[in-house]
Amino acid sequence: MPHSCGHTHAHRIRRDLELMNGSEEPQPAPDRQPAPAHREIAELAYSYWEARGGLGGSALEDWFRAERELTGKH
Repeated sequence: MPHSCGHTHAHRIRRDLELMNGSEEPQPAPDRQPAPAHREIAELAYSYWEARGGLGGSALEDWFRAERELTGKH
C-alpha cells in the first residue's frame, strides 16, 4: 500500500511475514548494502569541491557522484 511518501513499504510486510513464519530475525537481502551515512556522502562531496579549488561545479553533481562512489554504483 502506498504511503504518503510514495513508498510501498513492502520490506515491512516481508519482515512481518518472516517473523510470523518463525524466523526470529529477518534476514537482509544478500544483494543490498546499507546506505552510506549522510555525513560520509557530505564529506566526500565536499572533497570534490575542495579538489576543484572551491570553484565551479555543482553541489548536487558532487553529492550524486559521492553517493554513487560510496554505494559502488558507478
